Amino acid sequence: MKNILARGGIEFLAVLLGITISLWVEDWRENRDIQLRIVEDYVNIQEEIKSDIIHIENIIGLVNKQIFHLEKLIKYSKNEIIFDYNDIIANLKEITSPTFFGTQTGYNASVSSGRLNSSQNMSISNEISLLYEHYYKRLNANSVIWDDRMLIFKAEHIIEFYSAIYDSTDINSPEIKTAYYNKNLINALYWILEYPKKLYINRLLETQNQMIITMNKIDEYLISK
Repeated sequence: MKNILARGGIEFLAVLLGITISLWVEDWRENRDIQLRIVEDYVNIQEEIKSDIIHIENIIGLVNKQIFHLEKLIKYSKNEIIFDYNDIIANLKEITSPTFFGTQTGYNASVSSGRLNSSQNMSISNEISLLYEHYYKRLNANSVIWDDRMLIFKAEHIIEFYSAIYDSTDINSPEIKTAYYNKNLINALYWILEYPKKLYINRLLETQNQMIITMNKIDEYLISK
């Protein structure tokens, strides 16, 4: 009887051990597959960030050009430069709001799958999340604000110059000079300059810096694999 019980106990332990090992192996395989997929996610995110770095560098250049055009127009308004119809219209024509909206396809796919939060190296995932959830979102919000501000600026102040902008025969009209020295336009030029010069360019540079930090983190991880 004791032998039967002992044999039964051993068989039970053997079955239990077999199930435990089987579950452990399955869990190990699943975790290994997740980590392999995370590496794929990192590569995809890295490629998107590389593209975004090129794009944001271009936008920074365009924003600096906007600052240049606006500052020149203000110099005209302050009589620091001799009034030049052609140059003023040329500068007014260039006024726009170049904005950056980052690519998020790879990041969104990793987040929705739950893999990003399952990484064995959370320091990388944290940097990625910081880039997309803080810097990208903050920059996106500021981009919308600047677009809206530019629409108001053009609708309320630049519309008076549209005929000269799109028809060179009207460039030397005396009405242009009168309209240009309008106090409301001068204030509006300062108002629109304030956003790219004091705020938006800083948001771009902060985001660019976080892109580089994130890229370096991913590079270090992939090299070590």
